[in-house]
Amino acid sequence: MRTTLLAITLAATAAIAIPVIARSADDPDTQHAQAGPMGRHWGAEDGGGEAGRHGWPMMHGMMHHMMMHGDSQERCTERLAWRAAMRAYAEAKLNLTAEQRPLWDKVQSAAQAEEQKERQLCTGLKPGVEVTLLDRMDRMQQFLSTRLEGLQSARPSVQALYQALTPEQRTILDHPFRR
Repeated sequence: MRTTLLAITLAATAAIAIPVIARSADDPDTQHAQAGPMGRHWGAEDGGGEAGRHGWPMMHGMMHHMMMHGDSQERCTERLAWRAAMRAYAEAKLNLTAEQRPLWDKVQSAAQAEEQKERQLCTGLKPGVEVTLLDRMDRMQQFLSTRLEGLQSARPSVQALYQALTPEQRTILDHPFRR
């Protein structure tokens, strides 16, 4: 009896968890969580409050709408564009010196290399094609592996830039929407 109850509990848990895990590859909120340094969903850790003071809610709302209603390929490329925009915003706020500029360029190069790999994955997403649970899990694994490789390769460049920044610039980079 106890074994049967345990088996039923495990089966029920798997029936709920596996589709949630697999679907998260298509979930824009999970995709925001995949954003990395210099390209994350700015304002999320601050509860979005700081973003609201700078006019971002409207832009964020439009981005959210596009990500929820477009096909998977479109959502994928929108996510890449959003991260590139956030890097450009951070760059403008940092007001980099001539000495810091080459370090920023290395960070940008690392981000663009990762973006190219992710763009190739985005291109492989075919609109309207029925995908299975296993397909979604494979796709999620590909994207997460690409993100991890990108984070690992970018870390030395980001660290070198961060060390070269003034305390004020570090604060901007750590929390770009704070005043």
